[in-house]
Amino acid sequence: MLSPEQDLLKPVKYGELIVLGYNGSLPNGDRGRRKSRFALFKRPKANGVKPSTVHSTCSAQTARAISNKLQHSVSYTLSRTQTVVVEYTHDSTTDMFQIGRSTESPIDFVVMDTGAGCKANSDTLTSQSTISRFACRIVCQRAPPYTAHIYAAGFDSSKSIFLGEKAAKWWCSDSQMDGLTTNGVLVMRPRHGFTCESKPGPWREISVCGNVFTLRETRSAQKRGKLVEHECHELTDDTLIKFFF
Repeated sequence: MLSPEQDLLKPVKYGELIVLGYNGSLPNGDRGRRKSRFALFKRPKANGVKPSTVHSTCSAQTARAISNKLQHSVSYTLSRTQTVVVEYTHDSTTDMFQIGRSTESPIDFVVMDTGAGCKANSDTLTSQSTISRFACRIVCQRAPPYTAHIYAAGFDSSKSIFLGEKAAKWWCSDSQMDGLTTNGVLVMRPRHGFTCESKPGPWREISVCGNVFTLRETRSAQKRGKLVEHECHELTDDTLIKFFF
């Protein structure tokens, strides 16, 4: 049994993510950031970010100038001549973890499509994947109760998220811009958890800012679903996450 001093030195574990469809192990084994399950531990130093300045009347050229590699930002392209850029600042109270198909360094957990029988060719999966290269990010509070929240889209190597002209996007009541990714990030919370009494709950889509919506008519539809005001994007035990429709 650990002493109180030793217990304090134990790394804080926020939770685990388990990739369904592989029966506990990948066909070629766990390799680096590509695994059948991922543990989220408190980082030695906080790397979370939060929205700060909104540049609402930027040209595409100005947007490129604002989006530098030293600062996180989200760019929403409204037209060829107008882009809204939201700059993000460091948040010392949170840790951020990113998930996607990309093997670039900003991605903490690399996730690929589950092929039939788990024998699909990896090159085929890469070219035909419905999982975004930078699918989503999970942000955990560094202080108890260590809540975790999910957001659509992840920052790339230049610390940027880009939503193109065809992506669903809109202004929020708090003067922030929000949007949905093409492939989408869905969550579902089974009623009664994973038990004999478990019942499927409704699938919801999560936006870039973490708002919760009903599903769109089609995966790439520019019209978002209805805002579900009584639900939030907090991840709880038994939550299912789906990166494609």
